Amino acid sequence: MNTPSSAGWPRQPQTYPHAHAHPHPEETRRWLLAPALFTALTLVAGGLGYASSYLPRCPLWFSLPYLIPLGLTALAWRRPRTPAQRTNRIVAGSIGAGLALFCAKAVEAVLMFLGLALWLIHGD
Repeated sequence: MNTPSSAGWPRQPQTYPHAHAHPHPEETRRWLLAPALFTALTLVAGGLGYASSYLPRCPLWFSLPYLIPLGLTALAWRRPRTPAQRTNRIVAGSIGAGLALFCAKAVEAVLMFLGLALWLIHGD
């Protein structure tokens, strides 16, 4: 054969790309300011909305719809891997804080609608 043996060729160093879990490891740092801010805003907004409604005189299970804004705010605590995920989590936290403010009024409106519908169906 006319091919030279591989033993005679100088060996070139092979470069391996660093195998990171994420291509930009500096973006995976823990961020605490936005989730902490949205958690505090959600709790304050929920407290203000609940105190200004008729729900404190109702059974405690009427406050279960507050789990939706708290769940949206909990999404903000997940570690973002990309800038788009960080933006999505900031939006989820802000929607959770906004929903917490109006959640009690929405529950009151649903209960009033149900009461009115039952009254119209069953009569006087």
